[in-house]
Amino acid sequence: MYTIRHARRRLSSNAGFTLVELLIYISLMVVVLLIVGGMLINSLKAEKAVRNSTQATNAGQLVSQSVGQGVRNALAIKVTTPSAGTSLLTVLTASTSTPPTLPFCQAWYFGAGQVRTTKSTTLIPTSSVANWTLLGTDFLAVSEAPLFIPVPVFAPLPTTNTRSVTLNLDVSTSTGKPVRISTTSTSRQPLPSTGVEDGAPCF
Repeated sequence: MYTIRHARRRLSSNAGFTLVELLIYISLMVVVLLIVGGMLINSLKAEKAVRNSTQATNAGQLVSQSVGQGVRNALAIKVTTPSAGTSLLTVLTASTSTPPTLPFCQAWYFGAGQVRTTKSTTLIPTSSVANWTLLGTDFLAVSEAPLFIPVPVFAPLPTTNTRSVTLNLDVSTSTGKPVRISTTSTSRQPLPSTGVEDGAPCF
């Protein structure tokens, strides 16, 4: 009799999990995996958003630095709108080389979400803007009232000082709010001498 009880006890201890116990364990495992997976997905989304925001900021700073340097060295400034939804900033800029050379023309063009720039010693036509140096893409003009009416990207300050330019751009991040780039640059050059105050030969 003792041998039979002992054998039954050993058989019961080696029986393993019941079906109900297995179902409970599997359910708990699924819940844990869902929680961990959700945390991982949220972490990846946050990392992507930060990366896109950083890239947008870098692109905006590149445009801002390029425009700022050009305006600070400008002897004359002109802002035009070649066509709807575009903006063109042209400057007659002083030479920064040593020894100094003749002033040259520099322009920045905004259109179709792109900002491009070019330099020349003569008048710069916008017909060849596709060949200009691309500074960045995914740019948006900052809109003001009335609604849905885009304002020029390069806007002269509303003062009598026409030697300053305000740059307003939104850079799309594709995953969140756009990055706002808003900066004002002012020419550091003395008032130009007779013959260049009208911006010739750049405009």
